[in-house]
Amino acid sequence: MFANYYYDVILPVIPKGIYTYSFSREIQPGMRVKVSFGSRIEYGIVLRENISIDPQIRYKPLISVLDDYPVFSENYLKMILKMSRYYLNHEGITLKGIVARSLLASEKKDVESEIYNCSEYLKLTKIQDSIYKSITGIIDKGFSTNLLHGITGSGKTEIYIELIKECLKRDKQAFYIVPEISLTPQIVERLSKRLGFSVPVYHSRLTPKQKEKVFWGVNSGVFPLVIGARSTLFIPSKDIGLIIVDEEHESSFKQEEAPSYHLRDMAVMYGDILGIPVVLGSATPSLESYFNAVNGKYNYFYLNKRFNDKDLPHIDLLDMKNTDVLDNLLSTHLYDKIYEKINKGEQVLLLLNKKGYAKHLICKTCGKNLDCLNCSISLTYYKSSDVAKCSYCGERYRFFKCGECGGTDFLDFGHGTEKATEILEKLFGDVIVRLDTDAVTSHKKLSRILDDFYSGKYKIMVGTQLIAKGFNFPNVTLVGVINIDNLLALPDFRANERAYQLLNQVAGRAGRFIKEGEVLIQTYDPDMPVFQLLNKNSEEFYRFELNRRSELKYPPFSRILRITVSDTVDKKAKDMIDLIYDNLVKLNKDTDILGPSPASVFKIKNRYRYSLILKSNEVKHIQRSGHLANDIYTKYKKGNTRMKLDVDPYFFM
Repeated sequence: MFANYYYDVILPVIPKGIYTYSFSREIQPGMRVKVSFGSRIEYGIVLRENISIDPQIRYKPLISVLDDYPVFSENYLKMILKMSRYYLNHEGITLKGIVARSLLASEKKDVESEIYNCSEYLKLTKIQDSIYKSITGIIDKGFSTNLLHGITGSGKTEIYIELIKECLKRDKQAFYIVPEISLTPQIVERLSKRLGFSVPVYHSRLTPKQKEKVFWGVNSGVFPLVIGARSTLFIPSKDIGLIIVDEEHESSFKQEEAPSYHLRDMAVMYGDILGIPVVLGSATPSLESYFNAVNGKYNYFYLNKRFNDKDLPHIDLLDMKNTDVLDNLLSTHLYDKIYEKINKGEQVLLLLNKKGYAKHLICKTCGKNLDCLNCSISLTYYKSSDVAKCSYCGERYRFFKCGECGGTDFLDFGHGTEKATEILEKLFGDVIVRLDTDAVTSHKKLSRILDDFYSGKYKIMVGTQLIAKGFNFPNVTLVGVINIDNLLALPDFRANERAYQLLNQVAGRAGRFIKEGEVLIQTYDPDMPVFQLLNKNSEEFYRFELNRRSELKYPPFSRILRITVSDTVDKKAKDMIDLIYDNLVKLNKDTDILGPSPASVFKIKNRYRYSLILKSNEVKHIQRSGHLANDIYTKYKKGNTRMKLDVDPYFFM
């Protein structure tokens, strides 16, 4: 085949991702292509024509072009390049992290939108209508970021729906992104009834065929709206006019694997590239978003009343040091309240932020924890399947043997949701349902659990953070928080913020409709500042936490880069992190460096881990440090050593 043209192609491969291929005819950027890469076949996206080829190189020809027109727009390609630069990843890693290989290789599908009976209309309240009109007034004026801070039950979703209608009137598409698929069943039904068509859902648990249907339906413009988890943002669309990120504070929007992007920040960046409005919504905004709003970078809208004008439930603290405890789980006061509520035919939510049956298995002979053989972390015991599981590597152990003395007899300590359910059934009967990621093995099962609880089949729902999501249960009048102290004890500067957000979110599930709600929090340290701020105006918490962050030079008053080096040999990992540190110290006068030190979880999957934390007021200093670290790592790495660069990290374990 005679080559007249040469093209740079982004491939989802390591190390660099952009490679040049030849072709016999002209093709456009954004088209998908099939290529030979080494001994295997890969699929990629044409980035641009290369007019500066090296005549000494014999370029491979493209095998085939999959498209007649660009599937990925010029703005989409800009997003990939900008995202790669910011998160210090090569373009191939970015593409691999945001678009599945099966979609890059898939055949285009003709799909149809299903008509839905449009049977619901809800008039906005005065304050909802005011905010809706304000955002509508700027919807055609290019890029803007709008923070919608609305207390739980204030009706943020109703504003989203009306904004989506405005977007669709302009023949534009809307992306509605939520942090968890657990939020989608109720929202999808509401949206479909209000908009008159079946709203497609997109998330990681779909089958490849289901993903392809949504992917091509959005790309072709057949689906004017899509709702889903963070991967939804990266569906190449025909003409986006609005991006909504609900519960923008959620840590699950941060991807751990490379590229370690934060969905909220990428939505804002993509909106800027596209020149369209972005709406960030939350009852408890992230400190970064609140700070940007206070300083005028974002437009700020505050919904301070529930849709039915009911007050938020008062939050009471139960000092566990001064109360009797049943089965090491419930204070007698919380037990009495639960008993009272279910006798009145009302429902209860109980938050226990631990899965499994027991958090620790302790050897009866020597008193040592049963730890994972691959990771430096205790195993969680699951009684229902009689296995101990590592929450980091996923290894399952069916035969327990103490690594210290060889003992085989263990005591279980620390309640998980499985054990709590067992205890609650003994206390209250067969009226308990459990909601955590172990109980929810499919979208269908999640819907069944929610429907059963909504119908009143169960009186008590016990679960992890999942129960704090945006569910509407009219009959829930009591929320009990069984254990929150463990979250506040984590070595993480965001611990206060996360606890405040979780407690407010779960408290907001109580008394949302006619009946009054109550919230009881069990704690061994009721004097902690975060507890004292729960019943006050949210401004007081944000002021307190911003002052604390400012003193410590943590975000939003700095940018952070976390560098983690790991190896199967302890010394090799330590030598590499020390080498990187020595070079960074010489470069950085404008950057604070913390470490190097062993990571909080020192060993994961038989890899020893060391980390550095870099803090600076300027993004450019963080970027420069990251590039230097990458240069040192590339030059001196040997064998099995790995390095991870995490810009704006959310997790420090």
